[in-house]
This record gives sequence, structure tokens and C-alpha cells, in this order.
Amino acid sequence: MSKQKLSSVQCLRAIAAMAVVAYHSAATIQIHGWKPGIVSHASTWGWAGVDIFFFISGFVMVMTTAGRDRGAAAAREFIAARIARIAPMYWLLTSLMLVIVWFAPSLKTTEFTLTQAVTSYLFVPYEIRESGSYYPILYVGWTLTYEMFFYAVFAVSLCFAEPRSRVVITAFFAGLSILSLTRPSAYIFRFLTDPLLLEFVFGCVFAWAYRSGFRVSARTSSVIVAAGVLGFCVGTPTSDMAHRVVCAGIPAALLVSGVILREAAGGWNGSDLLQQVGDASYSLYLLQAFTIPAFARVLTAADRVRFLPGDLICLSLVFASVLVATWVYRSVERPIDIRLRAWISDYRQAREADHAVLAKQAASATQRDPGM
Repeated sequence: MSKQKLSSVQCLRAIAAMAVVAYHSAATIQIHGWKPGIVSHASTWGWAGVDIFFFISGFVMVMTTAGRDRGAAAAREFIAARIARIAPMYWLLTSLMLVIVWFAPSLKTTEFTLTQAVTSYLFVPYEIRESGSYYPILYVGWTLTYEMFFYAVFAVSLCFAEPRSRVVITAFFAGLSILSLTRPSAYIFRFLTDPLLLEFVFGCVFAWAYRSGFRVSARTSSVIVAAGVLGFCVGTPTSDMAHRVVCAGIPAALLVSGVILREAAGGWNGSDLLQQVGDASYSLYLLQAFTIPAFARVLTAADRVRFLPGDLICLSLVFASVLVATWVYRSVERPIDIRLRAWISDYRQAREADHAVLAKQAASATQRDPGM
């Protein structure tokens, strides 16, 4: 996709990340004794930002791999690129969380086990039966286990011709979702059969249609966006996973697809400020596990009698998180990403050069000894 086509998507990433941060911030201010207001109550829908992320992920994966070579080599390159993009910051912040609770055990809200730590680094879903928790060390990383599972399946689909890969992805995740009706008891099977995974497929299906030339008028796209917003409003503001794909996944699909179609029709394509936040959305999403409690402690000490409005505190937590995330993105995440991309590119070029040399040697040997 061109940069123009991605601009609205990047802005939606910013909105989704800030929505999730607002959701956690609204919960935090109530824990610390501030009275919630209109903004805080509205933030209870912020958990749906995750569903927007999942749809965008499916859409972007299809669009960025369109027209490229397919096969085992393409699958390996794809999964290597995704791990290089997702893992470094997540591993870094997971390690930071472990260091913090090691030196300041009073900040720990649950007991971390060795198995939980190992599975956290490996993006493997793991349930701690004693506490009823299924979150990794860095709790927001639960979404990354779904992302990595989707990436793995998508990488396998790249081994097939594109028309067949569409069937593979859709049938695989639809089949798993149907199996969820059996209500499996083991957490790993509940994870693998969660209908939430269909939200990635929604994004893929829309991308396939978009690539095939599907477009609508600006007015129709606005109606689609409105339908998505209305869908969020009529749904119950709860992150209950049992109905999430319906009350949040479908509205998210309508909202994102409507915005993309609106941009294609010459309409809104976002703003420079939102795109900058969108660039830092991954750092923002991960860092909220640190910034929200840290700034909440500072504001708790500054406002001991809880004089300030809860909405002001909630917005302050979001704003402070965005500022920190933007700085971390520019000083840490982006340099790491650039360096890893360069390393992967150099490695790929070296392999291609080696293959070319071997092919030339084989051709020379064949010419010298044509055989019988």
C-alpha cells in the first residue's frame, strides 16, 4: 500500500491505542478514589481498541504481502520480520517489569512463576490456576499471543498460491471458532478456539475485497463508519470474551473498513498529529502497564483529598502516557526496528548472493561434465 492509503489506518491505530489506555486509566482513577465523570464512563468502551487492532492486523498483513513471491522462503521471511517487529520491545519491557518487581516486591499484584515468565517470552498462552489469571508478565501482552498465533497461521498460508491461501486462512479460523461451541475446559484449547480470532479474518476478507477494487462513495463510507460507531454504542461496555466478536469485532470491522473506504473516496485520511501517535501506538500500548500506575501514584500524592475531577486525572494519565510513548518510540523502538530491518535485509542479500554463486558453480559443473 502507498503511504496515503495507510495514513487513515495509522490514525486508527492511534485512536485504538489511546482508547485502551483510557479504559485502563478510568479503572485506575476509581481504584485510587477519584470520582469518574462523563469521560471516564465513556472510556469503559475503550477495551474495544484491541478489536480495532486485530482487524487492522489482518488487513495490513494481506496488503503488505500482496503480489510478493510465495513459498516456504516467503513464509520464513514473513515470520522473521514479524518477530523482529513485535518481540524486541515486548521482551525489553517484560524484562523491565521483572526487574521492577524484583527490587520493589510491594508493587507486585500477583505472584509470578518461572513457567509464566518463560511462556511470556515465548508468546505462549498459559493459565495460572491458583490466581485464575491468564495474563503474561506484562499483562497487556495477552493480545500478542493472539497476534503471534495469527502470524504463524498466516505464514503457513503463504506456502500456498494466493487464491488457495484465502481458503486456508478462512476455513482454519472458522473451524476453530466452531470448535469453541464444545466449550473446551483446558485454557490452551479455549485460547485456540476463541472466536476473537475471527477479527483477524474480518480484516483479511476486507483486504481481499479492497485489493480486488471494492470501493464505495464517500456518502456510503460515512454510513458504514456511523454504523460501526453505533454498533459500539448499542453494545454492552464489557470485555466479556464470549460475545466480544459480535459486540466489538463487527463494529470494529465496520468502523475501520468505513474509514479506509472514506479515504479511498477522497475523504478524511487523518491528521499529522494522529499519525505521529499512530507511529508510537505499539510503544503506547505496551508502556501503559508502567505509565498509568506510575503517574497515578504521583497524582495520588499531589491530590490527597481528591479535589481534582476524575475526568481530568483520566485525561492526564492518557496524555502523559502518549508523551512517554512518543519519546520511547523515537529513542528506543524506532532505532531498534531500523537496525533489525537492515540486518534482515543484509542477511537476505547475502543468502541470495550465496545461492547465485552455488547456481553458477552448478551450471559450470554441468557444462564441463554433461554426462551420458
